Amino acid sequence: MKILATALGLSLALSGSAHAQQAPVLQQWQHPGNVLIKAHGYHGAQTCTTCHANALDEIAHTVHWNLATPVRNVQGLPDGTWWGMVNRECALAGSTAFANWVAATDGKFSVQSAGCGVCHIGSLPAPPTPGKPPTAAELNTVDCLVCHAAKYDWSQRATLVKDATGVHWGADTTVASALSITKTPPNEACLRCHEHAWSNDYKRGTLFTPANDVHAAAGLSCVTCHTTDHHKIAKGMAESDMVANDLPDVAIECTNCHGDTPHRGAQGEALNQHATRLACQTCHIRQVSGIVYENWGQPVKDDVHGAMSELSKYDSIPANPALYVPTDTIRMGHPSFIWRVPNKADQKDAQSWMAFETATMNTPGAKIYPVRALTQIMLFDKKLKMWQAPGMAFLKDDPAMAQFPLLLAPNREVYNKTGNVKAAIDAGMKPYEAMGLKWSGDWTAMQVPGTSYISVSHGVQKVGLSCSACHTKGGVMDFKALGFGPEQVKQLRRGGG
Repeated sequence: MKILATALGLSLALSGSAHAQQAPVLQQWQHPGNVLIKAHGYHGAQTCTTCHANALDEIAHTVHWNLATPVRNVQGLPDGTWWGMVNRECALAGSTAFANWVAATDGKFSVQSAGCGVCHIGSLPAPPTPGKPPTAAELNTVDCLVCHAAKYDWSQRATLVKDATGVHWGADTTVASALSITKTPPNEACLRCHEHAWSNDYKRGTLFTPANDVHAAAGLSCVTCHTTDHHKIAKGMAESDMVANDLPDVAIECTNCHGDTPHRGAQGEALNQHATRLACQTCHIRQVSGIVYENWGQPVKDDVHGAMSELSKYDSIPANPALYVPTDTIRMGHPSFIWRVPNKADQKDAQSWMAFETATMNTPGAKIYPVRALTQIMLFDKKLKMWQAPGMAFLKDDPAMAQFPLLLAPNREVYNKTGNVKAAIDAGMKPYEAMGLKWSGDWTAMQVPGTSYISVSHGVQKVGLSCSACHTKGGVMDFKALGFGPEQVKQLRRGGG
């Protein structure tokens, strides 16, 4: 603590000397703990908790650790159920966290293997159990620098490590990275995981970079909007696909900064009226890209979907001709549009755990939001039902879900190396045997009923869509699909038929 006091004293002295000068000198903020780190090295979370004594306990209660939270108003899930990426099938990865935690390509992370654990803030050999408090040893694996360091060697994190605890992903614990801690997490730190840890647009489809987003160009950070409270981070209330939420009552809305009537000029009144039924993003996010179709039952060589093909057409994912990937389609263009309502405490069935549409134009408070539509052909058990999976027994009493087949989880490492779907399912379902679930061995590839929707929130442009982009025949918005009647459609298309 004496070293820390010295560092703090030095910081205050520098501030005082600057204040005494005729012209104030703005000095770049430096982490006071740098003195301690230079003197004693960096030893992961143990170094950070020397000063930040409560940090690990706070983290233990966040989505970033649990990958789930108790949920509310989620269609098909009882209120209070722990739900999130830890126990939900991810269509883009084609698997679950339990089946795919340390899947790798020759011991390294790749988008093709998509090992889920690489983005977890702790270096664990298996994902956390929803609702189960972590041990002190588990919390000591928290990688503080992956969020708080401006410089970070991702290759160290994306390499598997084998030690007494088992096989897990690594971390950059170098002094150089520890000395680059910033006052607030830089955008680059968030994007290490939230843009699929290397690719440009594979996950969200809308980049948060100065070239693609007006807020990034203005210098706003992720946490400007995604406000934080003791390591809990607000996600917002109007997401279609991510139901876990640290701060479900914190609204992330454009009106927080821009007010309810942001438009001015000759068209200002008309545009402000539009904002009562259209989310701001609907006009101001003009382009999205990413996977819109995925068939996990039909593996193809990555040289087919490589540098000159679908997977890399709009993305910087490097091709790997030695591996298999699912058949997919990438598309760049205007988003799709659906009605959504914010998940407020009194709004029943505001979300769906399958990321399906849950509102219509007649739902009170609903607005039109932009989304990326995803058609999924996933792997199912021919004999077992979804309600037989751990934690899903409540579906047995749901008439719509009682006969829904069990969704299977392939191991991506086996899938990508062999292209053998059954072998990949065998490997992926092995962790579930310890939970009392053994799959029948008979699989089928089936299109998931309905369309899933991935939320689109970034890539905001200052100038929105023009009137003619929507209000003409063949415009970007399908008014009929949104529920408008024939006469309304004709009027909205301004006689375009």
